[in-house]
Amino acid sequence: MRRALLALVLVPLASCGIAPSNTQRLTDAAIEMNTAARFGRMDIALESVGASARKDFMSRHAEWGTRLRVVDVEFGGFELVEREEAEVYLDVLWLRNDEATVRTTRIAQRWRDVRGHWELIGEERKDGDAGLLGEPPPAAAETAGEASSAAESSAAATGRKHGLGLLTRVIRDE
Repeated sequence: MRRALLALVLVPLASCGIAPSNTQRLTDAAIEMNTAARFGRMDIALESVGASARKDFMSRHAEWGTRLRVVDVEFGGFELVEREEAEVYLDVLWLRNDEATVRTTRIAQRWRDVRGHWELIGEERKDGDAGLLGEPPPAAAETAGEASSAAESSAAATGRKHGLGLLTRVIRDE
């Protein structure tokens, strides 16, 4: 009876000493790093970024908290590419400080297990709105290109110099 009681007490205690699996450590590292980045704690986030990727990470996340606000980060799972390398997927809801449009971007982060510690070694936008990771938003690039070509063709047709508006030309002609 005493042995049975002792076994019932010791079995649950024995399971407490089991180390987390490789995938559990990856999940914990990714969630911790991305949560810290979401709330502007780049000092904590950088602890999980590999040395070779730190400069790139800082430049890609420079606008977080200043020009754009991250509303939510959802862990979208991961895929083990190799035993010590994985791709983590995140869905990020964000908006620019000067707009009210909530945007969604899917990010794929590349992680590597270095001596039992998972480190971020790179990330890229997979889907959704551009601009979250420092890339120029496509709408701004297209609008600037369209405005430039429209202004050039309009200036050529009316004889105006590039950069002068209609009001400017009218005032000068008077």
